[in-house]
This record gives sequence, structure tokens and C-alpha cells, in this order.
Amino acid sequence: MQQGKVLNWGNPPTGTYNAPVYLGLQRQMFGPPELRITARDNVNGADYTQALMDGEFDMGHIGTPPLFAAFAQTDDYVIVGQGVVRYPCFWVVAPADTMSFRDLAGKTIGLNKRQTCSHSIIRTLLDWEGLDESAIDLQILIDYARITETIGSGSLAAAVLCEPYVSYVERVYGWRVLVEGRRVIDPSNFGICVYARRNLVQNQPDLVARMVGDYARCVGYAMDHMDEAAQALYEMFPGFVPEDIDGAVRRDTPNWTSNTTIDEPFLSVVLEELKEQSIVPPGFTLDAGMMCSGLAA
Repeated sequence: MQQGKVLNWGNPPTGTYNAPVYLGLQRQMFGPPELRITARDNVNGADYTQALMDGEFDMGHIGTPPLFAAFAQTDDYVIVGQGVVRYPCFWVVAPADTMSFRDLAGKTIGLNKRQTCSHSIIRTLLDWEGLDESAIDLQILIDYARITETIGSGSLAAAVLCEPYVSYVERVYGWRVLVEGRRVIDPSNFGICVYARRNLVQNQPDLVARMVGDYARCVGYAMDHMDEAAQALYEMFPGFVPEDIDGAVRRDTPNWTSNTTIDEPFLSVVLEELKEQSIVPPGFTLDAGMMCSGLAA
């Protein structure tokens, strides 16, 4: 952090889960008034992990895979709270005439990346049907905007998306939600955490506690004011209309939480999944030094 006046905050790839941060900044309820907060969305998980390795952020909220990938390489950061999401916030979407996941056998499914939460949803659904990955053609497209564009080209039979891309393809292409990710992965193996630089926690614990508390209040406010939360995102999705964002927020917010208390049992489940995905080494452990739960509001 630069001279105690600027705090660089990192966000996951642009999605509805970032609405509380932007709404909080707009309403001047996120951070002390003398502090300037710069918030930036990252392109994808790998991009976010690299940004942490390069020291680009002081605090932020982040999906568990890129955070744990960073933890496996540096001890510069600690978890200071749970984030807005503690479930796989991804949906399998397909044309309206697709009746079941089994209908996708032999067809192409768009995915952001292998060894991700989205991938684990697909693997689980295949397992439920007694199939393996050879039964489908996974097309890896890196980010949700590109997946959405590829749906428009007509070359996909299904895809895994987050909001508001789900609401967009419902409106524009007449696709529908075939499977909700959080109904597939139970117990949950994905969530969002709030993190901070270790030296920031050590040198300015009151500031970090203030930010975690404000984050919780911003999430709660967004949950109670969905129209405002949606409006905070309108300018962030070129080509989308307010209807897309409004629908996305209405779908997402009922599953959010403003409770920032670190959930260690949940994180232990996440860790085992990330070992299976080879995101972290087999011997990696999440020890007490990586968490600072006393700061959570």
C-alpha cells in the first residue's frame, strides 16, 4: 500500500459477485474516507494468481483456486475473511430443447479451463451418467466472454458459465439453465475468500479489520438492494442490457452471504479438491499462519 493513502483491491473476473465492492465504492461505504481504493477485475484465475505473485494487490476477494495456487508459491498473503460466495457459482447452460445432461453425449461443451470448479461440475455430471470425458468434446475457451461469443457462433451444444453471462444467453440465444453447479457439488469445493498482505495485517490491523467489516456490510447492502447492486454493474458488460444484469443479480444474491467468519471445515474440503486438481502440491497444508480470523466482522 502506498504511504497509507491508496489501497489496491483485487477482484475475480468480472461478474455479479463484484457488485458489492463497486456499490460500496459508489456509496462511499467501503473503506475509511481518507483512503483511496482502486479496484480491478482480473481476466481469469491464472491472471489473478500471477498478479498476487507480482504484488499488485494489497487486499481483495478471490476464488479459492487462484488464492490457494498463490499460497503454494508465496507466504505474502493471509486469509482475513470469507467472501460473498461459498458455493460453485456456475451453471451448465444449453439450448431449450436439451432435456438432460445425457443428451450432450458426443457433443461439444464450452469450458473456461480444465482442472477448475467448472470442470469438476462436468466430471461429476459425467460420473452420474456412468460416462467419462471421452463421451464429450470439451472446448477450452479461457474466459466467459469468449465462451459466450462461441455460443453465438453455433458451435457449442452446452457451456459452463457464471452470471451475468447465463442471463445473457437466456435472453439472446434462448438457452436455459440445464444444471445449477451448487446442486452438483455437495459439500461445496469452491468459494470466495477475502485476503490481505501479511505485512498489512501486521502493520495496520485496524485498517484490515475495517475493510473486512465494510466488505460484509457492502455484501449485506447489495443483498437487500438488488436494483442498486445491478446498476453498479451496468457499465461493465458492453453489449449487455439492464435486463441481463437485473436477472443475474436476482438469481445470484439469494445464495450470497455477508458472514465473513473464516470457515475452516469448508476450506479443508476446498483444499482436498484443489489437490485432486493439482492446483496445489499433494503435501500442501493450510496452516493457522495462513488465516487471520480475528479480523473478520
